[in-house]
Amino acid sequence: MMWEHWRWDMGGNVLRVGVLGASDIAVNTVIPALRKSKKVRVSALASRDVHRAKQKAGELEIEHSFGSYEELLDSNSVDTVYVSVPNSVHAEWTLKALTKGKHVMCEKPLAMTSEEVIRMIRLSRGKSLVLMEAFMYRFHPRNEAVFRMIHEGKIGAVRAVESAFSYVLDNENSYLMSRELGGGALYDVGCYCVNVSRTVTGMEPVEVFGTMNMSKTMVDMTYAGVIRFQNGVLSSFHVSMNEEPRFYYRVIGEKGLIDVPWAFVSFGKQTHIVLQRNEKQEMIEFKRTNEYRLEFEHFADVVFEKAHLRYDTEDALKNTYVIEALMKSAQEGKPVKM
Repeated sequence: MMWEHWRWDMGGNVLRVGVLGASDIAVNTVIPALRKSKKVRVSALASRDVHRAKQKAGELEIEHSFGSYEELLDSNSVDTVYVSVPNSVHAEWTLKALTKGKHVMCEKPLAMTSEEVIRMIRLSRGKSLVLMEAFMYRFHPRNEAVFRMIHEGKIGAVRAVESAFSYVLDNENSYLMSRELGGGALYDVGCYCVNVSRTVTGMEPVEVFGTMNMSKTMVDMTYAGVIRFQNGVLSSFHVSMNEEPRFYYRVIGEKGLIDVPWAFVSFGKQTHIVLQRNEKQEMIEFKRTNEYRLEFEHFADVVFEKAHLRYDTEDALKNTYVIEALMKSAQEGKPVKM
């Protein structure tokens, strides 16, 4: 049991989260979403720039701020650490947080290599701590509905999956432009396409093939891939850091298809899906909600032992295997068997 991680506040259990890294996604998206939660509270923010940490903590009404990650990990003001640092050091700081006895929600991808993910899994299990990869899109009611419809056979057996995730990166100094820091389109957004393909097919790939266009800094600005599953099921995807924004996936079955526009990022807006069967289309709408809040609230329920982890670390490891194979395929210019 994890009783030492509970805190009684506001008439119930509230998970105190310390944010490691004052990244744009943390301060502009995740923390504002969590401010509306009754189960989760951001109690600390750490940045290597102490002035930025204090400034953002003040703006977001966060009680504690630290000028180093180590200080936050040593603090008694947090139960859980949200790791929002460059991809290349996800494993390093997750392992340090686990060593300090903190539960960890780590931004996707969980790590750059499967070896790192295995080390993270072993440590979290050894210490009976919760470790979760932050794929927030899976907790949006719309995507939950799609997964359920597919499982119930609404479109018959899945035959193909199409997906895309692109945006324009207008910051040349972003870590995403650095190979050493784990940048590039495949690891940043291609991981979503890999994840949704595995989720909706319910299978693991048998072969992958990909190609990419490189930047001057030697990261993949654009990546296009094909994932082959059993029984001839194919998934094709295209991701980019310098194209008009698009975030969708489409699942094609033997008896219909489901189209999910703006699938991976809802921006808190009202959303919909399109279900097509017998050449007739039906639009199904969903109320606005925040998938980041829902994701962290599920995490809190797991920590408080009120729920089982919906997507465990084995899923994160399998996703990493596929991403590694896709990168190898693009580098070698040939398909890679899984």
